[in-house]
Amino acid sequence: MLKNIDFNNIFIVGTGAIGGTFGGFLSNAEYKVTFVEKNEDIIKEIKENGLSISGVKEIHLNNVTIVPPGSITKKQDLILFAVKAYSLEKAVKSVMPMIGESTNVVSLQNGLGIFEIINKYVSKEQIIEGVVRFPATMVKPGQIELLAFYGQSRLGGRYSRSQEYAKSLALLLTSAGIPTIASANISRDIWWKAIGIIAANSINAITRTKLGMIFEIPELKESLVAVVKESLNMARAEGIELDEEERIESLLKACEDGYDHRTSMQLDIINGRKTEVDFLNGKIIELGKKHNIQTPLNLLIYGLIKALESNHN
Repeated sequence: MLKNIDFNNIFIVGTGAIGGTFGGFLSNAEYKVTFVEKNEDIIKEIKENGLSISGVKEIHLNNVTIVPPGSITKKQDLILFAVKAYSLEKAVKSVMPMIGESTNVVSLQNGLGIFEIINKYVSKEQIIEGVVRFPATMVKPGQIELLAFYGQSRLGGRYSRSQEYAKSLALLLTSAGIPTIASANISRDIWWKAIGIIAANSINAITRTKLGMIFEIPELKESLVAVVKESLNMARAEGIELDEEERIESLLKACEDGYDHRTSMQLDIINGRKTEVDFLNGKIIELGKKHNIQTPLNLLIYGLIKALESNHN
């Protein structure tokens, strides 16, 4: 363990692909991890069969500590939230007895407006925002496939206290095997990733093709570029400056390099699950109304995704 950093107890809310990966690597590095999980079937499965990670690294853990919300009421030092964006507010409320004035709260969600949700219940100085840079899939409860590490994940705080903590936590995660750095501008990093999901993942979900088809079909490629430009306009309106050419080129390269990949949004649609589109394209629409800027492409995509979600019923 790292010296001079006191992370005696790490709590992770959510035991899906992201939460399981963070918890699995930290537990494997001999840090004490407790998962907080609301799904009784998942709790039962992991208690009986442990937690396994395959792919980039092979990890199997027995005797995993996993508890339901409300079972712990003592104030804690560190809580990572690894649930979907649409479940975040309920998740925060469910563990409020564990959150005190000295608790550090880490968000690991995709999307925009995450900070504001947590800030309803936790002071700004306690919030560390994260940008996850690895794709992982939960094959079944307790079994996670980690496909790759795409560079370093990022952590950052908007205030001096949270930023200093982010630096320490980034070192901790890197030592445990998850490459992570502290970002000097985490808001920019969040927008950078969000715009990629807003453009590429949504088109991939609607078309239900391999990600590389966006790069291969000229009309899809042009559509992706147009959605990126529309979304970047909104980032600028919010005071976030991103290089347009760089963002488009990097996203097209990601589509080409990950040709066979099917995004999590597409898998959510195929498997009848709710998507996070409200925190992505939906948030662009919301901000467009705030700044009186038209967002027709995001409006179209949002409507199509919502129609696909409605087919679940």
